[in-house]
Amino acid sequence: MNKKIRISAIFGVIVVLGLAACTKQEPPKPMISDTGRPETRSVEAANAVGYNGTAMRQKLDKALDANDAQTQKMDQAANQ
Repeated sequence: MNKKIRISAIFGVIVVLGLAACTKQEPPKPMISDTGRPETRSVEAANAVGYNGTAMRQKLDKALDANDAQTQKMDQAANQ
């Protein structure tokens, strides 16, 4: 009986090692660089209520960039 337990234990260890060797490890997820404006980060919280917060943030960033460009253009015109 002791021999059966020993064989079962060895077989169990082999199975566990075999399963461990066959499992694929997921590669680490790449860090997504934040390219948006810091003042619009809170807009992405709209994801929690079902909106596409990322798209909203990108549109808001574009609008703010266009506003900044227009303001700079007007300042340049005023300084001439």
